[in-house]
Amino acid sequence: MKRLLAFWGLLLAFPLFSLAQIVSLSPSNAGPDDSVILTFNAAEGNGELIGADKVYIHHGVVTDAPDGVDWQYVIGNWGADDGVGLMTQAPGETDIWQIELSPTIREYFGVGIAEEIFRISAVFRSADGNTKGTIAPGEYGWGTVAPSGDYYINLNAGNFLAVSSPSQGESFLQSGETITISASASSEVTSLKIWIDEGPGYVEVANETSGTQIDYVYSPTNSGMISIKFTATINGEDIEVIKPHTVIIVQPTISEALPPGIIPGINYSADPTEVVLVLEAPGKDYAFVVGDFNNWTPQENYQMKQTPDGELFWLTITGLTPLQQYVFQYWVDGTIKIGDAYADQVADPWNDQWIESSTYPDLPTYQLTENSLATVLQTGQTPYSWNASEDNWERPDVNHLVIYELLVRDFLGTHSYEDLIDTLSYIQSLGVDAIELMPVSEFEGNESWGYNPAYYFAPDKYYGPKEDLKLLVETAHQMGMAVIMDMVLNHAFGQNGMVRLYFDYSTGKPAADNPWFNQEYVGPYQWGYDFNHESPYTQAFLDRVNKYWIEEYHVDGYRFDFTKGFTNYAPGGSIDGFDQSRIDILKRMADEIWNVDPEAYVILEHWSPSSEEQILGDYGMKMWRNKSYDFIPATVGANSGNLSGTDAQTHVTFFDSHDERRIAEHALTEGLSNGGYDVKNPLIMYERVKMAAAFAFLQPGPKMIWQFDELGYDIDINFNGRVGNKPLPWGPDGLGYYEDPLRQYIYQAYKGILDVRNQLGAANLASASTNHVLTGNARRLSFDLPGTDLIVIGNFGLSAETIDPAFTQSGIWYEYFSGEEIDVAGINSIELQAGEWHIYTSDALSSGFPGVVEIFDNPVTITPYPFTKSDQITVRFEAAKAWTDGTAGLVGADKVYFHSGVVLSHPDSSNLVNIVGTLTDDGIGLMTEVEDDIWEITLTPKDYYSLMEEDDAYRIGMYFRDAANVNLGKGFRDSDIYFSVEDERPFVTIEPPAFEIEDQITITFNARRGNGELIGADKVYMHSSVDLTNTQTPQNTAWNNVIGNWGADDGVGQMSPVAGETDLWEITLTPKDYYGLQTGDVAFWVAAVFRSADGNIKGTGTPGPIENGFIHTNQDFFLRNLLVVGTEESPEATSMLQLAPNPASNNIDIQLSGFSGPLNIELLDITGRTFKSEQLQLNGQENYLHSIKVSDIPSGIYLIRVIGEGQIVSKEFIKL
Repeated sequence: MKRLLAFWGLLLAFPLFSLAQIVSLSPSNAGPDDSVILTFNAAEGNGELIGADKVYIHHGVVTDAPDGVDWQYVIGNWGADDGVGLMTQAPGETDIWQIELSPTIREYFGVGIAEEIFRISAVFRSADGNTKGTIAPGEYGWGTVAPSGDYYINLNAGNFLAVSSPSQGESFLQSGETITISASASSEVTSLKIWIDEGPGYVEVANETSGTQIDYVYSPTNSGMISIKFTATINGEDIEVIKPHTVIIVQPTISEALPPGIIPGINYSADPTEVVLVLEAPGKDYAFVVGDFNNWTPQENYQMKQTPDGELFWLTITGLTPLQQYVFQYWVDGTIKIGDAYADQVADPWNDQWIESSTYPDLPTYQLTENSLATVLQTGQTPYSWNASEDNWERPDVNHLVIYELLVRDFLGTHSYEDLIDTLSYIQSLGVDAIELMPVSEFEGNESWGYNPAYYFAPDKYYGPKEDLKLLVETAHQMGMAVIMDMVLNHAFGQNGMVRLYFDYSTGKPAADNPWFNQEYVGPYQWGYDFNHESPYTQAFLDRVNKYWIEEYHVDGYRFDFTKGFTNYAPGGSIDGFDQSRIDILKRMADEIWNVDPEAYVILEHWSPSSEEQILGDYGMKMWRNKSYDFIPATVGANSGNLSGTDAQTHVTFFDSHDERRIAEHALTEGLSNGGYDVKNPLIMYERVKMAAAFAFLQPGPKMIWQFDELGYDIDINFNGRVGNKPLPWGPDGLGYYEDPLRQYIYQAYKGILDVRNQLGAANLASASTNHVLTGNARRLSFDLPGTDLIVIGNFGLSAETIDPAFTQSGIWYEYFSGEEIDVAGINSIELQAGEWHIYTSDALSSGFPGVVEIFDNPVTITPYPFTKSDQITVRFEAAKAWTDGTAGLVGADKVYFHSGVVLSHPDSSNLVNIVGTLTDDGIGLMTEVEDDIWEITLTPKDYYSLMEEDDAYRIGMYFRDAANVNLGKGFRDSDIYFSVEDERPFVTIEPPAFEIEDQITITFNARRGNGELIGADKVYMHSSVDLTNTQTPQNTAWNNVIGNWGADDGVGQMSPVAGETDLWEITLTPKDYYGLQTGDVAFWVAAVFRSADGNIKGTGTPGPIENGFIHTNQDFFLRNLLVVGTEESPEATSMLQLAPNPASNNIDIQLSGFSGPLNIELLDITGRTFKSEQLQLNGQENYLHSIKVSDIPSGIYLIRVIGEGQIVSKEFIKL
């Protein structure tokens, strides 16, 4: 609450909000029987929907009073991007949205003619429901905004009567109790009457001739339906309101034991006209069954009996029609209306109407939104006939499963089990042996991931009937694949009947006497309402849920969502520590599952201490293990990430699940580059995700693939909102992945990798002797098996690397994808190009798969690299390395032409302009042959491509041709070749570069440099700290004074655009105040990360030195305070520093000019660590040549920094 109040206080402090204009009606005096256009201005209020692609209105009406807040006749499905309540942009406007309520407001919402409508209730939201556009609570000229942010827009009700009592459609009374009937008029009356019709006709029971209020105490004697009529004459107008009302005189509840064999829920018998319903509701006084069979009218003969212990209510209903679907509810203690918790079909008055009949035919009609969810019973059903193959089904070994996780909604356009059955062969062909379905039990709404459960025994209808789900399981089994159900038993959401049966609406929490749910959430992780796993009621319910799906649907086990939350133990508010009570809870539940089926899978999303997970693993359960934090850095080329632990048999290991950003998307957005090798290039990304798959799935232990990783799916998880629908890879409106041969190569690579796993046997791999290398750029898997041995090698780096393949035996080995044979005698080192990887086996497992896996070997190098548009560069082309695009290629060509252009639009664009080359033998772009089939051309991009000073050159693109333009030289997989052009402005600067902590400094970030991911960003944040230690390794100590809240768009660390510049951002601060430092502190380093407002995107670069610091391998910036060395770079410095050769392998010559006095020369690596430091005396020489030996340092990127009197000049070089 404090946070909420602070937010509104902040909002009210800004007078620039035109609060009165945020919503409006046209016409402004519209009444319930008018057509109206409702307008919302997203630019006003909190502005959270500014620039939104879509805006939805979740809306209803208020019918009880002019100042009422009770939503009725609600239209909208929260969080669903399904078109219901979708607004349209006003013509010519970006942030003004409209919706027409027609033909009248009354007809739009379906409100009866006898019911008043006083207000429109509304919430304006993003497509995924995560963002709302609102303003501070209060009264406005057009209506009211509640503390919740809900809008109430007043209508012109004219002269009206507002009925205040009875407020519900029915009254449950004990014998002798009365009903107060009250109404108020909008202004002074000349006549105001109450009439009651108990059957024979209306009888006047109360009469007022003045005032605005009328009351009457009604004493019913029998149960039944009455009609209450209010009549009034207001300002000469006759008004009439009719309110039907059901009176139930509650009889003493009959106490009687359950019939034998009857359990809570719906109990069918051999008699298809009969059903026994049982409701578990300890402590409740009475209950009725209400539904289609009694016209939704509570009746005395539908009052339920109660067991002597007060735990259960039950009722036998007879006279039912076999196979007819009856929608029904339990009405408890007069106000609670819920479905049966054990029903296998739910009726949803809001969402069922949007389910296509082709997906789920013959859904019953149920539109009573005021009653919320109901459930369905149907007698006389024919049990599903399972195929005899089920009797012989044997589950795959849980210790080495390969699971394919899928969300039915986003896997197929029809989102149906029926079509998924037809697609199972696509999954089976990969080589997986289990499918994990994201939650399919009834969840709130239709468009959902399913982690908002409502009813646990009913398959969600959005995917199809229960028979189709059973057929899906049966068919998967026949194909050799187990089916795992993602089960959410940590929490339930608000439409759950057990939540609603005991709920405190005054606090918005489960009531203290709720048998199943905690009143307060245990721990900091909160979704829905928290199951009390210590409660015997909860344990019995969970046991029945788990038993049901195994027995009824033949599922093979469960992946339990967030089992870390299965506890009531939270010392200090944390559930992160070791918890024996949680272990006991999970062991008890697993034992109950294994009592039903000893071979059932029990997989936990646990995220708890390793000691706890080890205990659970030893007991036979499996834990999820997210290795994205290791596989992603390796795949993007960051030379980090440890692949150890991937072979654990106690954990289901993955680098992608529904909760992670895709590995391919990471590579495309965060991939690093070196020269022409750019991981962001899709062609290169495709090869690297194959390599990641090999190193993941060729280790033993259970593994998981998230749907479409096998096609390199690269859509951001936040596209259309995190849980929103994602584009399909196939189909008429899909991404075209399935038809793309390069994407199919990824599929074929996954298939081949799993084929190797399956041929060798994961269990055999687990028992093999190993000699792995799981860190660094070049990595290795080595398995010495009793039969066929396996070696996997791969280079996750950005340049060539060597590795000892550690072949386990001599003789001939076989490369799986190429089919090539290799005699390994004497081979203890293999050079791998960047991204190159191989699977070698000591026996042939395939004859090869041409084209599936290829090696990137760039035929072009540019020196120097990186370069700006003003640098003179030499382009070197090696014809022997080039792809030929179906031609004879350029090996042996007499002439080679450089045909190229420049990209000026965006760093990700391939649109070349200012193209130089005429495709004729005219000398334009003609190269010089410097060695056999090696050609060069030297140019300055600015001049060669006729660039203006203001032109932003992002990339140069090229291919090569012969004089006749017949034969070609192309890049990888016959693509054009691109090299990035570095922006001429510095990456990051601090001004002044030397500062005391009391000085005001300005830090400027150039989004054009490095990965360019923040180019065009609306906002850029600096997440930063300072290092108060004088160290050469600030990455270990700098993050102790952090300013910034990662992922929060809260203004803390927000930078400002530099006036007159593009993609240049700055922030001005005083370190002492900004970082909370003490007098006398020295800020030796500034650590910084530059991010988007939501924290999903970082602006960074290739690890290595930059002008005043370095980028670490974790991609953080570390910027040196030049005060530390007692110098500062002179803005007018004319000093020159040139390095040659660059790249260098033995020695590097340093040409100095414009320096004076003694100099210090430093050679630094990418972490800022000083490798060499030398002192020079120039003795008055204006030009000076100095040489440093570099043959004794490892390959990589380095910085030469020259520090003189008032002068600091730095330059990068590459050590080969």
